[in-house]
Amino acid sequence: MRIDIHSHVMSVAFLEHLRGRDILPTAARDADGFVAHCAPGLSLPYRAPILTIEAKLADMDAAGIDLAVLSHGLPGPHVLGGAAADSWAARINDELAAITAARPGRFAGWASLGFGDTARTIAEADRCLDELGLAGFQIWSNLGDRPLDDPGVLSVLEHIAARGAAIHLHPAPPPGQQGLAPATMLGFAFPVDTSLAVLRLIGAGLFDRDPVIIAAHLGGVLPWLRERIGLWDQAIPALRGQPRPARPGGEYLDRLYVDTVGYGAAPLEYCYAQLGAGRMLFGTDHPYAAPSVPQDLVERLPCTQAEREQILAGNAQRLLRLDAAVAGRA
Repeated sequence: MRIDIHSHVMSVAFLEHLRGRDILPTAARDADGFVAHCAPGLSLPYRAPILTIEAKLADMDAAGIDLAVLSHGLPGPHVLGGAAADSWAARINDELAAITAARPGRFAGWASLGFGDTARTIAEADRCLDELGLAGFQIWSNLGDRPLDDPGVLSVLEHIAARGAAIHLHPAPPPGQQGLAPATMLGFAFPVDTSLAVLRLIGAGLFDRDPVIIAAHLGGVLPWLRERIGLWDQAIPALRGQPRPARPGGEYLDRLYVDTVGYGAAPLEYCYAQLGAGRMLFGTDHPYAAPSVPQDLVERLPCTQAEREQILAGNAQRLLRLDAAVAGRA
């Protein structure tokens, strides 16, 4: 079985809403769909595989993917700010819940959160779990001018951790990205920003609550720099007024999960050597970039068949509580 935990859809209604804005992000229609202008210098074309479920299903069938955990693509509703962000997050979640309910066994969903009002965001998180049956939450690596250790953001993540729900940590345009070429932003700055977000959450104490956090794109640069991070964590004093973490930084990184969206055999194999199969979940980032490459690399990973089955489906089924969705596939 193959469960793709990193697969995107876009709300057409949300893109239509962005067409009326005079500040970024905005969207425009073209002959094939939409172009979303997400940030200075970053525009993304949106076509049938991300706009229509039928096209996504066809791609899944061609790739042999049994179930996809869907998440909203860039930009997320939080960019609107305030009550509008919370309202659109709820609307996107309702759309996603309708998709998963209509096709049991093929789709599960990562909920979106607006972070406009903390109490309303926490209430929406509970609604997504208790009423909509979504699998967990896609959280962006930053919320524009708010990092994830901002108190109003962190309290929501602490609530999610207390509920035992999974978080898929997905990159967003980093602060100060102006002037970066799109390829540099997508290829380098995105995974680096995800890495910084993980370290902020470690420093804020969230990892002491045993959260289920799955960092996109092989955990960014964290597997490569694990030893360096751990060394400096012990070799330099903490900031004044900031408590030293209860464990060395490397031990916290051992608690991180990652998805397998990468584009080279060596990074995937290094991540496997650093974290082990039990910390890796299959993902393709469909339809962005080259979604067939991550799948091919997992198939060629030098691991046991039992470990490959863990990566392809078992870990996702356990961590995202997908028993009901998988049963619907039968």
